[in-house]
Amino acid sequence: MSNDVRILLVDDEEFYLQLYTDVLAGRRYQVRTARSGAAALALLKAERFDILVTDLLMREMDGLQLTEQVRAAFPWMDVIVVTQRDDVRLAVKSMRMGVFEYLVKPVDRDELLLTLDRLLERRRLMDVQTKLLDESMQYLQAQTIYRRCLDILSTLDFENLCEVILRHVVQALGAQGGLLWLASPEALPDALGAERLNLAGYRGLVGLHDFPATLVLQGESLQVVRAGEPFFAQAGCPLPGPWSGSTHAAGLLVPLLGDGHPLGLLLVLDKLRGDFAERDQNIAKTMAQFSAIALKNGRRFQSLERLGLRDQGTTAYNLTYFVDYAGKEIYKARRYNRAFSLVTVHIDRHEFLREQVPADVASMLGRKVAECLARVVRDSDILARVSDAEYYVLLPETDSFGVRMFVRRGQDALAAEPLVRELSARLPLHVTMGVATFPQEGKDFDELLATCRGSVERIRQGLYRRLRLSELDFWEAVEVLIGSEAEHLGPLQRAGETFRLAEDSGGASAHGQFTAPVVDALEEQVARQALAVPDSRALLYSVGGALGAETRPVERALAGAERARVFLVGLRDPAAGAGEHPLVTRVHLDDERLASHRLLLVLGERFSYACLGRHGQDGRLFAFHTCEASVVESLIARLQDHYNFQRQF
Repeated sequence: MSNDVRILLVDDEEFYLQLYTDVLAGRRYQVRTARSGAAALALLKAERFDILVTDLLMREMDGLQLTEQVRAAFPWMDVIVVTQRDDVRLAVKSMRMGVFEYLVKPVDRDELLLTLDRLLERRRLMDVQTKLLDESMQYLQAQTIYRRCLDILSTLDFENLCEVILRHVVQALGAQGGLLWLASPEALPDALGAERLNLAGYRGLVGLHDFPATLVLQGESLQVVRAGEPFFAQAGCPLPGPWSGSTHAAGLLVPLLGDGHPLGLLLVLDKLRGDFAERDQNIAKTMAQFSAIALKNGRRFQSLERLGLRDQGTTAYNLTYFVDYAGKEIYKARRYNRAFSLVTVHIDRHEFLREQVPADVASMLGRKVAECLARVVRDSDILARVSDAEYYVLLPETDSFGVRMFVRRGQDALAAEPLVRELSARLPLHVTMGVATFPQEGKDFDELLATCRGSVERIRQGLYRRLRLSELDFWEAVEVLIGSEAEHLGPLQRAGETFRLAEDSGGASAHGQFTAPVVDALEEQVARQALAVPDSRALLYSVGGALGAETRPVERALAGAERARVFLVGLRDPAAGAGEHPLVTRVHLDDERLASHRLLLVLGERFSYACLGRHGQDGRLFAFHTCEASVVESLIARLQDHYNFQRQF
């Protein structure tokens, strides 16, 4: 071992350098010497040393200065300091700098050799410890990979399995995204020997427009995949665009083989730290073997499951099972006085969409809608496919507020779906959800279904669609609905198109001009109507003005209310005290628009109302008010998002 240890001796006296060299020569250490700190640093930059033995008192650069630079530049190196003074303060200072030992001249031969022996023994023990730690980390990593593989194997639901494989492989490789293409169960090579894989799932930071929906493997690319070894997205990669011919290992392709044929192909993208390396290939290969077995098992389970309950194209249940389950739920709801809700989901103008896009894209749209719904349903909820353009969702133990929250989450999931966003940018794509709650809006399945379809028609013909409020934030929508002061004062026929479209001949929506006492009375009466049933749920927002010590009209209507939530939103009044009512939350905001506006938003189990007003120069309130539920729900959702309030209905 001594032959492998390189020691650098530093002293400005030749006598001591020769003395130490002679002492160490008997142990056959590899020794170099330097007469100054600068010379020592030059040697350290040119060669690698294990131990530095330096005198403390030297001209120009002393031993502590040298030690400080060495510890900063070469942290692995051990340092021994030798000095003629037995100074406790110097010893303590040197030890704090990481010096292994502090020796006093004249250094005894045995003492120097013993010090080196102790130092080398410590290095040996540290090497053993490091090796054991590395082995422990490798064992833990192997155990983690093993548990991931077991989770993949234990997943039988095929659609969920694709997500599980993507999640575990992406996480195990420290990647930011991934895609999975799968072969159809009945797929066979075509006449040219090519095999096709269809996109089955994606995860993370993935732009779907950058990758094909179908991979055609033939020739060299098919042979590479059949070899079963993970490979980097370089020359020979079957993917087009930036991955073909790339020399940057930002992507790793992982074949999934069954009986020598491709079951699927994983593309893992953008490693968080650095590029993919050989270790990532080894992990991916192990997980690919388990994933291939899981895919075969999942296929078998899926074929059995689809025979009975599931629709062929999606994870949704078939309509027969859904109607049967709904009947049982109605029975339980009646017997135990429970609520449940029904949601009908419609892809509007589906036949028109099928004429505008390829058939496979139209079919994928239906599947993506089902996937989005599947992501927001609970384990107890039932999602069923009626047709390519229509789905039903049954929500047990869900009242009218709960079903509104489900619709909100569903719309958010659809808005985040890349395919929906892409098609919406080119075509008038709308996914409309109608809701009904048992028993308020129907006593049996047919009545609930009729209520849902009526809700869908009202949304399609309502203000929310007519004025394209989905494209506006909260205050933009408020200003559009109120209109200008000139439009309020002039004849309706001279008003702008948006102002006229907001008027409803049936009386559901209208513009008006109100004085402050009328607005106060209106707010109180509307609140009383929403809270007429004490144990009914209601959500009320009174927005605008300063939140002073005086009671607002909506607060005077709270007597007897049990499940209402009231939010007073306005400018901070220094003289205002804290609200004491348990149902009331005061929200102080610094927004100048609150000084010029007065807004009331009320959402009850059977009641919806919004009054949006802006103060004119004469003190009157130029307002718009409506009882259209979709507009009220939209305004409340945008208000919550705009000011980061809790998202609730």
